This record gives sequence, C-alpha cells and structure tokens, in this order.
Amino acid sequence: MLRLSDLPRLSRPLRQDDLSDLGEPTTEKIVQAVDGGRLAEAKQLARYVVTEGKALHDLFCDWIWNLFTEIARRQGETEMHAVMRKSQETWMMRRTWKGYLKLSVEERVQVTAEVMRSHHGGPKQQGEIDVVDEGDRYSIYMDPCGSGGRMRRGDPVDGTPSRLGAPYNFGKTEEAHDWSWGQKDVPYYCLHCCLNELLPMEWGGHPLWVTGYDPDASKPCAWHFYKKAELIPDQYYERVGRTKPESGAY
Repeated sequence: MLRLSDLPRLSRPLRQDDLSDLGEPTTEKIVQAVDGGRLAEAKQLARYVVTEGKALHDLFCDWIWNLFTEIARRQGETEMHAVMRKSQETWMMRRTWKGYLKLSVEERVQVTAEVMRSHHGGPKQQGEIDVVDEGDRYSIYMDPCGSGGRMRRGDPVDGTPSRLGAPYNFGKTEEAHDWSWGQKDVPYYCLHCCLNELLPMEWGGHPLWVTGYDPDASKPCAWHFYKKAELIPDQYYERVGRTKPESGAY
C-alpha cells in the first residue's frame, strides 16, 4: 500500500509504503501506477522522484565543501586546491574533456543540460534551468545552481541557512588565485568550476565552457558555451592568468 505523506519533521514528502514495498524503485512504482490507470498517483510519484534524490545530493555537496574547508584550515588553501586538482585532472575533468571533444557545441549543451536538470537547481530545486541562444554562445542559467548556488544562498525548500554562516561556517578563499578567477572570497566548493576551465586550457588551449560566477549569491549561476573557440573573449583567459592562444583543440 502506497502512502506519500508530508512529514513536518522532514519538511518534505516521504514514501511510507508497507515494508514489502519499500525496496521498490519509485520509477517502477510510476510505471505500475500508469499501467493500473492510477494517473493521479503516477503524477504524485513523478514529482516525488526529484525530492527523493535531493536529500542525498545535497548531503554530498555540503560534505564536499566541508571537507575542502577542513583541508584548507589544517593544511592551507594551496594544499586544498592541490587535492581538488588531483581528482579533476586525473579522471573527472579529463574524461569530460575527451568526451566533449567528440561532440558538437550543441550536443555539449544538451548533455550539460541533462546534468544540470539532475542537479536540483532552480528556486524549487526541481532542476529548472534556462538555456538561451545568445548569438555567439549558448548559455545555461541556474537560479541558483543546485550545489554552490544553493549552499551560498541557503535552502528555502529545506529551511536551512547559507553554508557560509553558522552552524556550517564553510570556507572561502582568503586570497585571490588564478584558480579562483583572480578573486578572493570564492567558496571552496565553487573552485572546481574554475578548474573546469583551467584544465582544458592546459590540455587543448581553450575551455569547453566558461562560468558566469558572480560574487553576489542572489544572482544566477551560468555556464557559457561559445560556438567557436575564437569567439571566447580574452577576459576569460586573463582572469585565470592565461593568454588566449591563436589555436587549440575545441
């Protein structure tokens, strides 16, 4: 028996099935509801899928920022950056870079939109994003993004405050670095977006996309995909201490 109830203690709905049903994936429950003609139940479950994934997603994002903060406070933020870079350059971003080089710019936007929809962005944190053709580039706007943006602002859905203040007190750069877009006070979590640009520059000359980072947490986050490498403005290279090359893989 399915019961999907709002629990004030959790500030979100919760599946309260019989024990024999608790292990069934929610997506399978949706299929069963559709096949059984229970369309209202199917719609309710479809909306619940997003909520179901948000709790663990948010926990991991908070945990990552907390870990970076502890490394920076114990070993210094340069060492924290080295740890972050080690993971991104050896598998995470290198895998993305190699895969994206095989795709058209439009396909890169489509893949990234899929990722960001699953990233719980937007005011309701259901994956709402805006994808805009701005002539020389495609832009994905997240208001906020589901990780750094949510944590900087605080979480109105869960009723929790900004991670920059109590009780979290997560860290931000104390100095300006090439790997913080030449800015101080950038949350440690958000630095991986800068490395997403820097590493492809080192490997192929140009970034696959650039980040629209705003120090004002109330402003949207954005990723910009330029249609041709030569259209990427010099400022995106200069802010990370690089010079725009005349050519390179894109």
